[in-house]
Amino acid sequence: MQRRWLTVDLQSREVSERPLSPRDALHGGRWRTVRTLLDLNAARVDPLGPKNPLVIATGPFAGSSFSSANRLSIGFRSPLTGGVKESNSGGTLAYALGRLGIAGLTLLGAAPDWVVLRLGEDGLAFESAAPYLGRGVYETAQMLSERHPNAVGIGLIGPVAEYGGLLGGFAMTDSDFQPGRLSARGGTGAVFAAKKVKAIVVEGGQAPEFSRGTEFKRAMRDYARSLMSDDGVRRYTVVGTAGTADFENMLGGLPTKNFSRGRFAEGENPLGGEVMRRTILERDGQGATEHACMPGCVIKCSNKFPDPAGRVVVSPLEYETLGVAGSNICLQTLDEVAELNRLANDLGIDTIEFGATLGVAMDAGLGEWGNLEFVRRVAAELHSGSEEGRRYAMGAARFGRAIGHRRVPAVRDQAMSAYDPRVVEGTGVTFMTSAQGADHTTGNVARLNPREKTLEELMDLSFTAQVNMGLADALGLCAFGASVNNVQKEKVMYAAGLAAGLETSAADFDRIGREVLAMELEFNRAVGQPDVAPLPRFMYEEPLPPRNLTARLELKKIASFWTRLSV
Repeated sequence: MQRRWLTVDLQSREVSERPLSPRDALHGGRWRTVRTLLDLNAARVDPLGPKNPLVIATGPFAGSSFSSANRLSIGFRSPLTGGVKESNSGGTLAYALGRLGIAGLTLLGAAPDWVVLRLGEDGLAFESAAPYLGRGVYETAQMLSERHPNAVGIGLIGPVAEYGGLLGGFAMTDSDFQPGRLSARGGTGAVFAAKKVKAIVVEGGQAPEFSRGTEFKRAMRDYARSLMSDDGVRRYTVVGTAGTADFENMLGGLPTKNFSRGRFAEGENPLGGEVMRRTILERDGQGATEHACMPGCVIKCSNKFPDPAGRVVVSPLEYETLGVAGSNICLQTLDEVAELNRLANDLGIDTIEFGATLGVAMDAGLGEWGNLEFVRRVAAELHSGSEEGRRYAMGAARFGRAIGHRRVPAVRDQAMSAYDPRVVEGTGVTFMTSAQGADHTTGNVARLNPREKTLEELMDLSFTAQVNMGLADALGLCAFGASVNNVQKEKVMYAAGLAAGLETSAADFDRIGREVLAMELEFNRAVGQPDVAPLPRFMYEEPLPPRNLTARLELKKIASFWTRLSV
């Protein structure tokens, strides 16, 4: 099956199409987004102007049932960090595009009026988005699915993104057709809004036929068996990402009270994976401890969290939300965090950035710690687009500057995900060195005891993690298969080669990952950003209980990090 790429001029509504070679098909996802941004000189454009391209890319497996391989990458110059951004998510949209043989789209310019882009076997159509403006994500997704009953995947922005709020992400439907999967980070939704694209609907299509179909199916089954027999993967199936909350609470690196403490509870964490699993099973009903966000996934790390009556509140309730939007603002129960998550999903916003912004507000005395009513009020202001709501919508770093509060957990103006770098040092190195800001998804090194490694060893571990994630994101693979992917590189690249239609080797694994990092570094240098950015000053000055450590990741000590690219 030959993949094709669409370039859409939103102003003129002209659509051009080009076939992809097997080599281009292999280099998908995050590799393709940054390469396209460089080719279009996007480092020189206004992030919220019409000349900022939006690049939407799948990996070579898209449309198939290859496990955990239907993630969608969205690339752009970030209005939040000012640098390059790739935000990816699971769900059904990459799967839907793959069934049409579409490897991706480049959106250029801005539409004269708000539009919905509908893709199907008859091509791309532009529809008015007027009926959906100002509505919540859940209602809008329902309206779109009723209007398009043959939709395989839907992606959309919420009301916060519509007015340019940098909290805004791009929500996508999951395997239950619920819009709970977000490409959330970096102001994704605000860039869609600048182009007046409210939603993308993908209809029809069929499973792709690969030239060596029998071999591909064999490789697909072999990969699934490897995942299901791996201890690390099985842990995700049992407790999902929420299990990380138990580990980080024990380790002392769990964000608590605006990153002023590293442990939320002595003993079992009430916002952790073990408590969540018991709660879901006890409540029975519509809840589920195992859930696949995309077709074919055998990991099933997602969940469906129910209320006491067994009705689903949100799917999924994940670690990053439990950390930055739970313990970080001192919510006390899973039900409270689930409600916040539901509110955030309906607004179409990043729960990490939202939780960090709320933490800054509470730290500054604008709301009481753990006060869910304050969270509800802020959510209402965000939805209305009031002056107060728009101030919160700009994200933690800008909000902190606006109110004159300096304790803001952010790097390159992007809020940290749920790993305090005073304790979770390997991920701290990634926060400082990634071109994308404080984003654990670019290379997480979460399971080390603090001070266990030297700074050189930490940099080596972070660099390896970043290379591995660059490759995974290029292929559309989920990070939770890493314990298999990073060990069985030959197997992964063999399958990817079969999907793309060319011969590959294990050497391509590291080569592609390195190329992603090199291109992102090139982009940020063109913007004028430093190769390495510091952690917030308070992390160097304030010891973090209970381990009472300050950050040792000084800028000058990490400055040599990117020399590893030339080795």
